[in-house]
Amino acid sequence: MSPEEILAACRAKLGDRLLGERTVERLVGTVAPRPVYDVWITIDRSALRDAVEHLCTAHAAHLTVISGDDLGEEIAFNYHFTIGWGERFGETTLSVRTVVPKADLRLPSICDLLPGAQTSEREKHEFFGIEIVGIPDDRNLFLPEGMALHPWRKDLEAQTAKSVKRLVKWEARDG
Repeated sequence: MSPEEILAACRAKLGDRLLGERTVERLVGTVAPRPVYDVWITIDRSALRDAVEHLCTAHAAHLTVISGDDLGEEIAFNYHFTIGWGERFGETTLSVRTVVPKADLRLPSICDLLPGAQTSEREKHEFFGIEIVGIPDDRNLFLPEGMALHPWRKDLEAQTAKSVKRLVKWEARDG
């Protein structure tokens, strides 16, 4: 499926809840380079479950991971999918981005749609302090049970500095 077909289907499904889109083409391979595509859409958080359900039913999307970015007053959550997973030269990555204000840090769980999302959802709950509404299990996965620090939150660095060594070598270089 082409990036434009994927985007057209997302536009039709999400309407004005689709806030932005972009496609990046990269050439891969050394002997006979071929294009691969990274598609990004930004959606209103109210569209998250509809978007994921659409990707699962219409495109058999494969969730790879959920990542997050602390933007200051908001946190962006990026749901990274592969469409056409396993098709030789037919894969497209699609990242669904939604931005959540820290004053209302909640998103719905997608575990009922994609059970494998639970590990990433639990990690975001621990490290960013987001409430994942409807997650089947919200116990800490990586941090000690009962630890209430959220080490990936920039606004909480002073609180976490004593308990968490924040930077690794490459982060210090790139920061």
